[in-house]
Amino acid sequence: MRKLKLLSVLFISSIILSACSNTNPFDELADEINSWLGADSTNTSEKSTDPEEETENNTDTESNNEADNDTAGDTEDIETLDYSHLMNQGEAVTLDEGMHEVGKDIEPGRYVITADSGYGNIYVKNEENRGGFNETLAGESDSPEGQTTKIVGFLDEGYSVEIANFEQATFTPYETVSVETIFPGQWVAGEDFPAGVYDVSVPETEETGSLEVSSHPDYNKSRHTLGNAKYGGMTEFTMSFEDGDIVNLRYVPEVTLTER
Repeated sequence: MRKLKLLSVLFISSIILSACSNTNPFDELADEINSWLGADSTNTSEKSTDPEEETENNTDTESNNEADNDTAGDTEDIETLDYSHLMNQGEAVTLDEGMHEVGKDIEPGRYVITADSGYGNIYVKNEENRGGFNETLAGESDSPEGQTTKIVGFLDEGYSVEIANFEQATFTPYETVSVETIFPGQWVAGEDFPAGVYDVSVPETEETGSLEVSSHPDYNKSRHTLGNAKYGGMTEFTMSFEDGDIVNLRYVPEVTLTER
């Protein structure tokens, strides 16, 4: 309504001016209208800030920042396998068939396990039945060709060791040295051999075993079936190892690692 009134006044004024002037009244009217419209457009384009809306936006931003901080704080450390405190530790002992407790019947450490005769099993577990290892073992005096006669493994405080079907088993502390050939048990990349890419080869055998790599007590990073091709076993392949990887060889007497 205000615009309509203003246009009416300008139109009447232009008629009056035309009577007193030789100039074109419509040109002057157009100039005045354009000037008015430009000023009005500038005024209406300015956006006013609502104090309540600004406060609300700031509150939302702060809430989002707090939520991000809470999420970051909830991040849990990933559990990893670490046997570094057991390297080159332990005391030699011979144990009878049955259940034994590490820290009571045998000192924590890293051991090579052997038996004089017979054919049985060694089971090693922690208090939560996680980690550890197990292996079928043949006595050194009468082992069939291709059978496992020794195991290397870590025994930590609170672990249980079960000796089954042997009269006795001998535990000898293992001294860490650089190796190219590994036998059944637990090995550590970066300790027993450098981390890197390796060609893995298995001697011809009728047995079937596995090579498992892990860094977490409940999950394997990789697993390869080894040995007899009739059962999906491989005798040659390439894989990589990272520092701290626990490499568990099972049921195959030995594997050769050739670094590339």
